[in-house]
Amino acid sequence: MAPAVPTSALFAAPPGHLTLIMASRRTASFHLPSDPRFSFYLYVPRAHPVTRRSRGEDVGRDGTVVGPPVPISTSPTNLAAAAQPPARGFPLLVVMHDSSRDAEKLRDAWAALAEEEGVVVLSPHFPCDIKFPDGPDNYKRLVWETSAGEEVRYDAVLLDMIDCVAAEWGCIDTRTFSLVGFSGGGQFVHRFLYLYPERVHAVSIGAPGRATPLIDADWPEGIRDAPTTVSRQVGVPLPNAPESDEPAIPGGRPISVSALAERTRCGAVAVQLLIGSEDTWRPVQPDGSLAAHSRFDATQAVAKSFDDAGIAYEFTVVPGVKHEGHRIREVAMPWVRRHVRPAWNTHR
Repeated sequence: MAPAVPTSALFAAPPGHLTLIMASRRTASFHLPSDPRFSFYLYVPRAHPVTRRSRGEDVGRDGTVVGPPVPISTSPTNLAAAAQPPARGFPLLVVMHDSSRDAEKLRDAWAALAEEEGVVVLSPHFPCDIKFPDGPDNYKRLVWETSAGEEVRYDAVLLDMIDCVAAEWGCIDTRTFSLVGFSGGGQFVHRFLYLYPERVHAVSIGAPGRATPLIDADWPEGIRDAPTTVSRQVGVPLPNAPESDEPAIPGGRPISVSALAERTRCGAVAVQLLIGSEDTWRPVQPDGSLAAHSRFDATQAVAKSFDDAGIAYEFTVVPGVKHEGHRIREVAMPWVRRHVRPAWNTHR
């Protein structure tokens, strides 16, 4: 029997209602209640109580499955997951879009893996801005100032999305999650890793371009004067669950390279770094000149800084590949499949 979930608007809807249909499998776009400027897509697997209830199957208002069990996973690499439901909920995989911001398409690209592995996919959508010169890059650096002078913390927005999904969909283990990004998404995910290494158990960084190596240079060229953490509990606890294995994250905590390195070396977080061998584009600067370094150079600089800091990671230069998201994803997917569950999960 799958674990119960908190009562939410989704479970107030009768089985088969449109509210549930829009919230199951390849979901509609949902705005973030705390800030409707931002939205997200989900993939909710066939075995999840919301998807079951949307199909008119036997799921109570509290999310408890009372009908025949549905296999949690069909993955040949994860046979144990098919035998029993997740003890703390379905694992969460966050896939971060690039500058094109095609969050729905990205969600769809990961749907088959999510169904096979029995995980929920969250694909955030952070809209572009026309502000020159940094509007298109707004989310990539975690912190951005709007034309009106408002500071937006995109790391906090993502954490709000995760809390919302955990509370409303339920049966999702958000204590830690997997995080994947390519290009602009790769920029976001490696910077998020630096600030919140205890919130992730696997991070795949694809061709980040304007990257942040772990060096003593001003943010975002380095980590000097980098943003500090926002205060956050570690996930949304499931009913009757014991206290979290990790303490709450305090606000204002700076990046700790030693803490990050320790977590990678002990296996608490797996890190993958990817770049195409032909990804040699150099971005145009605000003055019209070309940047001194290409995406390939920037990714190599991150790798060197990881080596110098003692970060445990896997680095792959994909031969013959330019800046091609689908080809980088082909390399990322098998790695993500191996690491999509945390080391402490009972299905690992």
